[in-house]
Amino acid sequence: MPFINAFLGLGAPAFVDLQSGSGFMNKLNSVPDTVPGINYTVIATQYDQVVTPYQSQFLDGPNVNNITVQSVCDQDYAEHIAITFDHVALRLMLNALDPANAVTPECSPVFPLVGG
Repeated sequence: MPFINAFLGLGAPAFVDLQSGSGFMNKLNSVPDTVPGINYTVIATQYDQVVTPYQSQFLDGPNVNNITVQSVCDQDYAEHIAITFDHVALRLMLNALDPANAVTPECSPVFPLVGG
C-alpha cells in the first residue's frame, strides 16, 4: 500500500487523504459533524462506487436530514457521477433550499453515468 499511496499522492494527494484511517480522516472524524443553528441536508445514492460505504456521506447531529435517493424513487440508479444529473436529487436539493415550496420529486428512471 505505501507504494500505491506514493504513486497516487503524486497526481492526486486527496486520494491518499480520503482513505479510511488516514491522518486527515482521523483528524476530521475527531470533531462533530455539525454545528448548532444550521439545517443540513445530505443527498446520497446507494450505488455510489467512490464513497464507500455510501452511508459514510451522512452527517450525525441535530438538524440533519440524510436522504438516499433510492428511498424516494426506486427507479433511480444514479451512481457517484450521475447523481449530479439526477432530477430526483435536484428536486430534493431545491426542496431543502426552499422547504416552504417543496414539491414531491417525480419518480422516473435515472441511469448510471448519464443521470436523467
